[in-house]
Amino acid sequence: MKKQIFSLLMLLLAAMNMQAADGITVKFDVKNPVLTNVVLVYNMSVNEYALTDGKATVQLDGMDALYANVYYGEKFKIVYLQKGDDMTISFDANDFDNTFAVKGGNEKAVDYLNKIQLRGLADDTYKLPWNEFKTTVDKKIASMKRLLKARKFAADDKFQKMEEGRITYFYANAFLMYPVSHLYLTQDSTMVLGDDYYNTLRQYVKEDDDLADVDEYRNYMIETSHVFDEEGKNIRQFYPKVLAEMSYIGENMQSEKVREALIHFLAFTYVEGNGVENITDLQNLYYTYVTSPRLNDIFKKACAKWDKAAVGRPSPQFKGVDVNGKEMTLRDFRGKYVYIDIWATWCGPCQKELPFLKKLEEKFKGRNIVFVGLSIDQDKAKWEARVKSGALSGTQLHIGTGSKFQSDYRISGIPRFILLDPNGRIVNPNMTRPSSEDTEKILNSRPGL
Repeated sequence: MKKQIFSLLMLLLAAMNMQAADGITVKFDVKNPVLTNVVLVYNMSVNEYALTDGKATVQLDGMDALYANVYYGEKFKIVYLQKGDDMTISFDANDFDNTFAVKGGNEKAVDYLNKIQLRGLADDTYKLPWNEFKTTVDKKIASMKRLLKARKFAADDKFQKMEEGRITYFYANAFLMYPVSHLYLTQDSTMVLGDDYYNTLRQYVKEDDDLADVDEYRNYMIETSHVFDEEGKNIRQFYPKVLAEMSYIGENMQSEKVREALIHFLAFTYVEGNGVENITDLQNLYYTYVTSPRLNDIFKKACAKWDKAAVGRPSPQFKGVDVNGKEMTLRDFRGKYVYIDIWATWCGPCQKELPFLKKLEEKFKGRNIVFVGLSIDQDKAKWEARVKSGALSGTQLHIGTGSKFQSDYRISGIPRFILLDPNGRIVNPNMTRPSSEDTEKILNSRPGL
């Protein structure tokens, strides 16, 4: 029996160690804390972690190696993290810059990153003729790599390779900036970029799995894809340009990891800055090429932030008038479940649902729910006539065509049914129709109804 227990404990211990080795553990130890959280920024995501007595433990899974910025208020330091690391980050909140320290993980890499900064080229450099500019950039890359080599990282240190790549592409991006910057600074419109310029760009177009999550590499690969995409390079509008870049990368990149990283970056940054309206083509392209569960989850969360009609969110507001001209909003129904019917007099399927809706309302009479019809009729008189005919039940309001309520719920077809809880939060943005056998069951299952 004792042997069995011992064996079981050993198996559990091994499993725990294996899990730790597969992920990255980061512990925070803040002396004299004045803020309640610490922020870790990596792979295009901003992650806040609550501090308890100045301490927090974070587990990062699914990543091989990454650069991350540690923020405490406006102060920050850069760290390097790798699969299997168990790193403790400590500092005194009263003296962040001078007390910041790491223990565990690649301490040598973190020290290097915070002492050796990559700095952009001086503006005057972009005034140089192309050949001189290229030589200057090449020398800069070589110089920074010498500083890295002087730190004498082990030959098999993953950081060594990643940092060499980061240095290379940090300055290679200057090649992409050169044409516009040179023109702006010199006002010389006679400059013609020859084969050497484009051959130089191609020289750095390399698919490297180890660099897929390095910002500088991603930026370069994405921008050069636009340069070399003959069909898409003349596109100027932002959204079509993003689609063209995603398509080109999807069709031309052989490395699955690089392809996914680049397409994810393009889609994610577009959604973060522009929202989710009319992005069906972008989403289709994204899910065609990006299958990583981790990346998919990040993208879905980015989209969800913009989704005003997501389950659990406060419902967008409507403002309508009844046949007597009384103005009503969603707030008038606070404290009750609200079953909303978006309809119009000209909509045949809407009319077919009305008798079922009337029966449903009768079954739930006296219970904690209201039934609200929102008409999107352009001809308000037709709606008024229909309401006054007595054929309808519930609270009937006219909101008209093209309301913000419609756009927030992205209603493209009617009838559309929506269920809200007594706090005005969305239970189901695409609720079952009154004619469905499931509708009554769903309503009866709701707490407090």
